[in-house]
Amino acid sequence: MTFRTDTHSRRPALLPVVLFAAAALLLAACEKIDRDMYDNPAFKAQEEPVRLPPADSVPTKGRETIPPLTEASRLANPIEADDWALFQGKELYGIFCAPCHGEGGAGDGPVGKKYLPPPADIRRSAHGGHHSDGEFFVIISKGIGGMPALRADLSPEERWKIVLHLRTLK
Repeated sequence: MTFRTDTHSRRPALLPVVLFAAAALLLAACEKIDRDMYDNPAFKAQEEPVRLPPADSVPTKGRETIPPLTEASRLANPIEADDWALFQGKELYGIFCAPCHGEGGAGDGPVGKKYLPPPADIRRSAHGGHHSDGEFFVIISKGIGGMPALRADLSPEERWKIVLHLRTLK
Protein backbone atom coordinates (compact mmCIF):
# COMPACT_ATOMS: atom_id res chain seq x y z
CA MET A 1 0.00 0.00 0.00
CA THR A 2 1.35 3.33 -0.98
CA PHE A 3 0.19 6.56 0.54
CA ARG A 4 -0.16 9.49 -1.66
CA THR A 5 0.37 12.97 -0.31
CA ASP A 6 -1.98 15.47 -1.77
CA THR A 7 -0.13 18.77 -2.19
CA HIS A 8 -3.24 20.54 -3.41
CA SER A 9 -4.95 20.18 -0.06
CA ARG A 10 -2.21 22.17 1.73
CA ARG A 11 -2.24 25.11 -0.67
CA PRO A 12 -5.55 26.63 0.49
CA ALA A 13 -4.39 26.59 4.13
CA LEU A 14 -1.12 28.33 3.21
CA LEU A 15 -2.74 31.17 1.21
CA PRO A 16 -4.38 33.02 4.19
CA VAL A 17 -1.13 32.86 6.14
CA VAL A 18 0.84 34.39 3.26
CA LEU A 19 -1.79 37.11 2.72
CA PHE A 20 -1.86 37.95 6.43
CA ALA A 21 1.95 38.20 6.58
CA ALA A 22 2.03 40.46 3.49
CA ALA A 23 -0.68 42.75 4.91
CA ALA A 24 1.12 43.00 8.27
CA LEU A 25 4.39 43.87 6.50
CA LEU A 26 2.72 46.58 4.40
CA LEU A 27 0.97 48.12 7.40
CA ALA A 28 4.19 48.18 9.39
CA ALA A 29 6.01 49.88 6.50
CA CYS A 30 3.27 52.52 6.11
CA GLU A 31 3.51 53.54 9.74
CA LYS A 32 7.20 54.37 9.36
CA ILE A 33 6.70 56.31 6.11
CA ASP A 34 4.06 58.78 7.27
CA ARG A 35 4.36 59.73 10.94
CA ASP A 36 3.76 63.45 10.53
CA MET A 37 0.56 63.40 12.54
CA TYR A 38 2.13 61.26 15.23
CA ASP A 39 5.48 63.06 15.60
CA ASN A 40 4.31 66.64 15.08
CA PRO A 41 5.88 69.35 17.23
CA ALA A 42 3.64 70.51 20.05
CA PHE A 43 2.81 74.18 20.53
CA LYS A 44 1.34 75.97 23.48
CA ALA A 45 -2.04 77.63 23.18
CA GLN A 46 -1.92 80.93 21.24
CA GLU A 47 1.68 80.23 20.23
CA GLU A 48 2.73 80.70 16.62
CA PRO A 49 4.66 77.74 15.19
CA VAL A 50 8.23 78.49 14.21
CA ARG A 51 8.55 78.40 10.46
CA LEU A 52 12.12 79.02 9.51
CA PRO A 53 12.90 79.67 5.86
CA PRO A 54 15.08 77.12 4.07
CA ALA A 55 18.80 77.81 4.08
CA ASP A 56 19.95 80.26 1.38
CA SER A 57 16.38 81.26 0.51
CA VAL A 58 15.74 84.69 -0.96
CA PRO A 59 12.89 86.78 0.46
CA THR A 60 10.17 87.58 -2.05
CA LYS A 61 9.61 91.13 -0.80
CA GLY A 62 13.23 92.02 -0.27
CA ARG A 63 15.00 92.27 3.03
CA GLU A 64 13.92 95.06 5.33
CA THR A 65 16.64 96.27 7.62
CA ILE A 66 15.52 97.79 10.89
CA PRO A 67 18.26 99.49 12.92
CA PRO A 68 18.67 98.87 16.63
CA LEU A 69 16.74 101.12 18.99
CA THR A 70 19.93 103.03 19.87
CA GLU A 71 20.23 104.22 16.24
CA ALA A 72 16.51 104.66 15.57
CA SER A 73 16.43 108.38 16.27
CA ARG A 74 18.11 108.95 12.88
CA LEU A 75 15.08 107.57 11.03
CA ALA A 76 12.65 110.09 9.60
CA ASN A 77 9.03 109.37 8.76
CA PRO A 78 8.75 109.16 4.95
CA ILE A 79 4.94 109.42 4.98
CA GLU A 80 3.43 112.88 4.58
CA ALA A 81 0.97 113.76 7.35
CA ASP A 82 -2.12 114.35 5.21
CA ASP A 83 -5.71 113.59 6.23
CA TRP A 84 -5.80 110.21 4.47
CA ALA A 85 -2.56 108.97 6.04
CA LEU A 86 -3.73 110.12 9.49
CA PHE A 87 -7.07 108.36 8.99
CA GLN A 88 -5.34 105.13 7.97
CA GLY A 89 -2.94 105.42 10.91
CA LYS A 90 -5.86 105.84 13.29
CA GLU A 91 -7.61 102.78 11.83
CA LEU A 92 -4.46 100.65 12.10
CA TYR A 93 -3.85 101.91 15.64
CA GLY A 94 -7.41 100.89 16.55
CA ILE A 95 -6.80 97.37 15.26
CA PHE A 96 -3.26 96.66 16.44
CA CYS A 97 -2.54 99.04 19.33
CA ALA A 98 -5.75 100.15 21.04
CA PRO A 99 -6.56 96.77 22.63
CA CYS A 100 -3.54 97.24 24.90
CA HIS A 101 -2.72 100.97 24.83
CA GLY A 102 -6.33 102.21 24.74
CA GLU A 103 -7.99 104.60 22.30
CA GLY A 104 -6.22 107.59 23.81
CA GLY A 105 -2.84 105.87 24.27
CA ALA A 106 -2.87 105.93 28.08
CA GLY A 107 -2.17 102.19 28.40
CA ASP A 108 -5.71 101.53 29.62
CA GLY A 109 -7.03 99.31 26.83
CA PRO A 110 -9.27 96.35 27.69
CA VAL A 111 -6.47 93.84 27.12
CA GLY A 112 -3.77 96.06 28.61
CA LYS A 113 -5.56 96.17 31.96
CA LYS A 114 -4.68 92.51 32.44
CA TYR A 115 -0.91 93.02 32.05
CA LEU A 116 1.59 93.61 34.82
CA PRO A 117 3.29 95.95 34.26
CA PRO A 118 0.63 97.76 32.23
CA PRO A 119 1.39 98.94 28.67
CA ALA A 120 3.24 102.22 28.34
CA ASP A 121 1.38 105.52 28.21
CA ILE A 122 2.32 106.58 24.68
CA ARG A 123 0.63 109.98 24.66
CA ARG A 124 2.80 112.93 23.73
CA SER A 125 2.32 114.41 27.21
CA ALA A 126 3.63 111.24 28.86
CA HIS A 127 6.17 108.57 27.83
CA GLY A 128 5.48 109.03 24.11
CA GLY A 129 6.90 112.54 24.11
CA HIS A 130 10.37 111.16 24.83
CA HIS A 131 10.54 109.03 21.68
CA SER A 132 11.39 110.11 18.15
CA ASP A 133 9.40 108.88 15.16
CA GLY A 134 12.20 106.44 14.33
CA GLU A 135 12.19 105.01 17.85
CA PHE A 136 8.43 104.45 17.66
CA PHE A 137 8.89 102.78 14.27
CA VAL A 138 11.54 100.39 15.64
CA ILE A 139 9.48 99.61 18.75
CA ILE A 140 6.41 98.82 16.61
CA SER A 141 8.53 96.74 14.23
CA LYS A 142 10.57 94.72 16.74
CA GLY A 143 8.45 94.94 19.87
CA ILE A 144 9.80 95.75 23.31
CA GLY A 145 9.22 94.19 26.72
CA GLY A 146 5.85 92.45 26.58
CA MET A 147 4.82 94.16 23.35
CA PRO A 148 4.95 91.83 20.33
CA ALA A 149 6.71 92.70 17.10
CA LEU A 150 4.29 93.81 14.40
CA ARG A 151 6.78 93.61 11.52
CA ALA A 152 5.17 90.49 10.10
CA ASP A 153 1.65 91.93 10.34
CA LEU A 154 2.17 95.46 9.05
CA SER A 155 4.06 96.85 6.08
CA PRO A 156 6.64 99.59 6.74
CA GLU A 157 4.21 102.17 5.31
CA GLU A 158 1.47 101.04 7.70
CA ARG A 159 3.85 101.23 10.68
CA TRP A 160 4.86 104.76 9.71
CA LYS A 161 1.17 105.73 9.47
CA ILE A 162 0.65 104.46 13.01
CA VAL A 163 3.57 106.66 14.09
CA LEU A 164 1.79 109.62 12.45
CA HIS A 165 -1.31 108.83 14.52
CA LEU A 166 0.75 108.50 17.72
CA ARG A 167 1.85 112.11 17.24
CA THR A 168 -1.80 113.21 17.42
CA LEU A 169 -2.40 111.63 20.86
CA LYS A 170 -2.35 114.25 23.59
